[in-house]
Amino acid sequence: MPPASKQPRRLTRCRTGCMRCRVRRRKCDEGKPSCRNCTDRGFNCQYGPQLTFLTKNAHTVEASDSGSTSGKYDTIRFIKEEPQKEEDLEIPKEQYISPEENIQQANHEGERLPSEHLNTPRQPLEVELPDWGAQDSSARGRSHGQASNSLFSDKDESAVAGLLALGTSTNETMAPSMGLSEFAISSPNNRDSSINQVTTPARYNDLSIPFSPAQIPTGSPLNMAISSTQTLELLRHYRYEVAPWLDICDLGQLFGIQGLQLAMVSQPAWFSVLALSEASMNLLRPLSSLVITDKTPGAPATPEAQLDITTLAFLRAMDESKNCILNFRAAWTQRAYDRELLGALEPKFAHRSLDSAIYWLYVRLDLAAALATDTDIQVPLSPNMSYLASRELRTEDPFEHVFCFAHRPLWLCARAMQFKHNEDVSPQTPPLHLWMQLVEELEQWYQERPQGFQPMMEISIDDRSIGIEQGFPVVLFAHGSGVFSNQLYHTAMLLLLHNRPRTARTSDFSSTAMSPLLHAQRICSIALNNDRRECWDPVLLASFLTAARRMTHESQQQEILRGFERIRRVTGWDASDLLHDLQEEWGLLDS
Repeated sequence: MPPASKQPRRLTRCRTGCMRCRVRRRKCDEGKPSCRNCTDRGFNCQYGPQLTFLTKNAHTVEASDSGSTSGKYDTIRFIKEEPQKEEDLEIPKEQYISPEENIQQANHEGERLPSEHLNTPRQPLEVELPDWGAQDSSARGRSHGQASNSLFSDKDESAVAGLLALGTSTNETMAPSMGLSEFAISSPNNRDSSINQVTTPARYNDLSIPFSPAQIPTGSPLNMAISSTQTLELLRHYRYEVAPWLDICDLGQLFGIQGLQLAMVSQPAWFSVLALSEASMNLLRPLSSLVITDKTPGAPATPEAQLDITTLAFLRAMDESKNCILNFRAAWTQRAYDRELLGALEPKFAHRSLDSAIYWLYVRLDLAAALATDTDIQVPLSPNMSYLASRELRTEDPFEHVFCFAHRPLWLCARAMQFKHNEDVSPQTPPLHLWMQLVEELEQWYQERPQGFQPMMEISIDDRSIGIEQGFPVVLFAHGSGVFSNQLYHTAMLLLLHNRPRTARTSDFSSTAMSPLLHAQRICSIALNNDRRECWDPVLLASFLTAARRMTHESQQQEILRGFERIRRVTGWDASDLLHDLQEEWGLLDS
């Protein structure tokens, strides 16, 4: 006789059902992951914890009960997140040496300490530089005692790698668009690359640069002048205080990431980065004890013939930036650029790369000098920006989008400066036609700018409902590229309107767009409400100075003077000489 069919379990009320059935006092079938009641009614089914403690048994572990375990890591290694091949998992044990062991190796040459607890299942991707020069076996076999005298210890390298890692993304889909190379900290055994590898000609964009500053020779003046802690402080200042305003138009932070990578393998670039960082730090903190420039013998000179174009341009851009922030008057009146070098960078202006970032930095510095001294610009400009303008609309990459929209007003402002000082009239492009073309392109950019480039708050002068008593409207932007592009848009319009051909028709444009006073006030408004260090640039300072010359009301002039003092506190940039000239133009020094 067949066995009787098994009867389904009868549902009863219990304390082990889901939380919703227990609250609603319903029978629960305890189905996982969702019971039938919650499934039928579309509820979110959740179960309570299965493990509970009686009150008498629940207690907090005291500090004394936790033992004396130290929270210090023996070794920190930055690894590539993707799984490696099986053959890559076999890692020589001698490559994993803790910082403490490295210090003891420096004191006792040839003596090795065991490191049994440093096995790691994955190996970081380490890319070797091309073997530009043959190295003898003695150079490859140098002891760790000699290597420990290099500029960085293992702890320092890990800290610097952390600075870069905070500015990058682990999303591998972003790496190709940014053009970033893979980097990893080289093991102590591989720290013997000679300086010849750093200065031998090469194409920087075609190389995957390993992240290690060990190529810097041990006897360099900088190595003897400051400690590794001070070096890290300078690198940190460059990464978080200097590079943000260098990358004001670039969300990808080419100067902050690729520029620092380049400095790690090029001794001249390394010294230039530290010198710029030290100059900026001394301006913000005059009592700083770091002295690596002027009073130190400096980096050994490297023949320019041994440097590739990117490295040479990077060196000069860092030096120009340093000279500018140290003495604006001297930098703006004594500018001299290598037109051949800039001509080699100019064809790359439309593509995001370190070459392009360097070129646009030169344009910013040159335009700042031209605005402050009322002279023509010297950096070669592309005759048109149609390619860059078309990419504004068709690109979906946010980095490219911001890059295009931020640099277009910069180019138009530089072209407006060229128009003002252009004495050679071309029959193909008469002044009237060129003036109308520039104004139309500026108005097109202003009307088509995305939401991120529009003010997030705007309060007019006559709005007294919130109790604001000042001579300029309040204009606030969300990020530095919005501040930069809008202020240069108004600067370009101010230049063009003050140099308008007599036969130019302005009826096709709005009356507010054709008011020079309105554009000057907007420039001052944007500058006076810009209180973030990373949102300031020398060209914005020169633009503010240009608009301030046209302010005639005493209350506005006093507010502008207070604004320049606030800029000095925020950025450390001292423009007292320029303010003296401005006050002399206003006639404030006569009284």
